Amino acid sequence: MKLFPADDVRETVPAGASPKSYLGGKVLVVDDERPNRLYLKKLLSSYGCEVIEATDGPSALEMIHCARPDLILADVVMPGMDGFELCGAIKALPATRDLPVIMVTAKGQIEDLKKGFDLGAMDYIRKPFDARELVLRVGNALALKRSNDALAHWKRRVSHELELAGKIQQSMFSTEPFFSGPFEVRINYRSSMDVGGDAFDVISLPDGRCCVYVADVSGHGVAPAMISSMLKATSTELIRTFFDRGPAFICNELHVRLCATLNNPDYYATMLVALYEPENSRWVCMNCGHPAPVLIHGGKSIPFPPGGGGIPVGMPLGPDRPFAEEDQTVIKCRPGMHILLYTDGLTEALHRETGEECGEEMLANLFVRVSADPNVVDCPAALLSLIEAEGYAVGHDDCTAIAIRMADPDHVMMEGTVSVDLQSVSECTEKMERLLLEKADEDIAARVRLVAIEHAMNVVEHSGLGAQDSIWVQLILDETGCRLVFVDQGREWDISRADLTEPGPDEYAEGGRGLLITNIAADRVERYRRESKNIVSYVFRRQIDE
Repeated sequence: MKLFPADDVRETVPAGASPKSYLGGKVLVVDDERPNRLYLKKLLSSYGCEVIEATDGPSALEMIHCARPDLILADVVMPGMDGFELCGAIKALPATRDLPVIMVTAKGQIEDLKKGFDLGAMDYIRKPFDARELVLRVGNALALKRSNDALAHWKRRVSHELELAGKIQQSMFSTEPFFSGPFEVRINYRSSMDVGGDAFDVISLPDGRCCVYVADVSGHGVAPAMISSMLKATSTELIRTFFDRGPAFICNELHVRLCATLNNPDYYATMLVALYEPENSRWVCMNCGHPAPVLIHGGKSIPFPPGGGGIPVGMPLGPDRPFAEEDQTVIKCRPGMHILLYTDGLTEALHRETGEECGEEMLANLFVRVSADPNVVDCPAALLSLIEAEGYAVGHDDCTAIAIRMADPDHVMMEGTVSVDLQSVSECTEKMERLLLEKADEDIAARVRLVAIEHAMNVVEHSGLGAQDSIWVQLILDETGCRLVFVDQGREWDISRADLTEPGPDEYAEGGRGLLITNIAADRVERYRRESKNIVSYVFRRQIDE
């Protein structure tokens, strides 16, 4: 007995057979009367069907699972389990519910027909049989089955390809934190499908400059996802090449390239580009039809500077280069300021009960709460969680949240580079402890020094760097505790045992970083690899007296 693979939906017409008279497929005939089974088998076999038989409902169910027929002809009147019960049992199981069932009956009452259709039967054949009618109905059922199988196979393939495309696309968009002296950037991204239409990046530039951007491509599906990937690649190239010309120039170049490539008014991208200028301690922004950032300082929302704005990039309307320098907006940095860049998937999230949108005002209020919480380290992730906790459904659209937290110079205890040698590392960690003892308790000072020396010694011994190389270190102390960040360009470590918290062989240290002691002594540890750099952030909470 030949068993067809689940996704083999082709049916080959035998040599010499007429395509019009050939039905093919495997048909299960369920009837307690042998003459009926023999008649149906002889008739359908002459049209190329493979016919298998069952004498009752229970044996039919067993045969369905082992023989996997394409169609079931079930007699209604049978002892024990009748045809209606058999049809209901078939449709109740996920593995068999898509099998077409044709009821065979001598009854013609409307109530019987309705009962069968309500249970999921696709058709009826009345006794006594009319051979031509029976062949037509069976042929239609088999053709529909093959069509549905082909569609299901196509959907599985597309789903698999979209899942793979989504993984490839997400690998292009790094959501790992970015640390620098003046600020810290964190990103949270959720796509509504396997592939998404949002684009974003944080790009480190010469002379301490940095560019952060977020974009939202119109529409949903494969085309917007491909455009977002192209937009990222093109934006990265333009930003690295023309950062000294400013955001307006970069957006104009991007607009020209997208218009030339797409030339379709249905596809464009709203975008906000923010370029940090360390000499002026400010962010210069170009807003291309995108929602304005949320600014928080002193626990309160402050208005985004007026001006700016423009059409989305890639929209073939208006001038070829629609963005001018006077359209740029400047955010003057303040110590401890929080800046939120986002896509409209956040503000357009609908409340599960009222159906109202989250909106810009609510988003700003929620961001105030998140940024003021001393226990929150990852503001974007906490923000999306808070939006959901407030009853809004996040996920109907792509959602990107980028939070920039400006450092408070008064809280920076140490910042700079340390040579990768034992003496320099030892002197650095001793200095950390002295500075902390002046403004913090002994517990934090001791834990920070312990973690710092363990981490730095691992860089010295396992990173492959020499004394001519250096580690970037930042130590920040505020009223909630201390944060210690290390960045080096040594070889990539094996973080497979990065969360080790039980005594035992410290394989992670042998791979080149962090020991068991660092995970235990710090209250929070984050390890990343970004732009060929190893980044580790340690958080130490102050002890709170009960």
